[in-house]
Amino acid sequence: MKTRISIFGGLAVSAALLYFAFRNVELEKLAEICSRVNPLVIAPVFFVVMLELGFRGLRWKLLLDPAKPVRLWDAFRLETAGLALNNVLPLRLGEIVRGTFGAGLFGIPVMTVFATILVERALDAIVLVILFVLAARFGGVTAGFLSYGGYFWFVLVGVLTGLLFLVFLDEIMAHHLFSGFFKKFPRLTNGLRHLALGVRAFHSFKTTLALVSLAAAQWILDALNLYIIARAFGMGEMIDGFKCMILLFSVAVAGSIPGVPGGFGNFEFAITKVAGSWGVAGEMASAYAIGLHLLTYLIVTVAGLVFIYQMGQSIGKVWAQFSGKKENQILNG
Repeated sequence: MKTRISIFGGLAVSAALLYFAFRNVELEKLAEICSRVNPLVIAPVFFVVMLELGFRGLRWKLLLDPAKPVRLWDAFRLETAGLALNNVLPLRLGEIVRGTFGAGLFGIPVMTVFATILVERALDAIVLVILFVLAARFGGVTAGFLSYGGYFWFVLVGVLTGLLFLVFLDEIMAHHLFSGFFKKFPRLTNGLRHLALGVRAFHSFKTTLALVSLAAAQWILDALNLYIIARAFGMGEMIDGFKCMILLFSVAVAGSIPGVPGGFGNFEFAITKVAGSWGVAGEMASAYAIGLHLLTYLIVTVAGLVFIYQMGQSIGKVWAQFSGKKENQILNG
């Protein structure tokens, strides 16, 4: 029942956002704008997306390696598969599937693998907020976001504090003020040690620098795709690199609102409203949002599903296991 409520709630939210994004748009003009796009101009998007996925895979590998060295190829394909499943299954099950598959494939405790995924999300949030602030400051554009500056800094400090707690969890448990407490709860202590293992990569300055750099490169590549497609729609002068980072941040914020898999509705609403605040006409902003979303969605989803089927799985098997219908079907083949 909870799953059904979540699914229908997401559908309702996405439908409402799609309505508000396109309610004043003339479909004939929208189709005309899309028909003028030169496919050769947007071709580089495929390579940028794949490079960005490669950076994601490398970052995950660096997080996993302290627990047990893993192959970059395995980290890359599981990362891509998880994103693809997020695009086609509700409740962001792709992250759960990736963590479960990863634990089985790599021979690493499940809690450790999920700790690395949690760290990925925290690092994404920290780096994106910093890039957004820099873009707003040096680009002179905010789309009204900086009026919530105090809130963003509060979130940033909170996420950073949580991340630092995980990084130094081993030291905290070993400290004389807390060690006695943890000795009384061996199962809790063992679980926390597995959790701490997922963030041990941050104990190395070089690895920490690499992780932060990869996160920044990942977001910059995403912004580059926004710029490539803006140029394809003839908006290169209206939407520069700084504005692309603002748009990317707005999409991430909108994506935090529960919706349908793939973020349809949330994505289009964010793009059209923010771009519209810069003077981009309604039909042009809508065409840009649709083109951008569909292109990147298809590249990631197709690539990820190929990896899923290469591993002998399918969407049906994944859904059966992780919606609670068939226990252990995926991990046990």
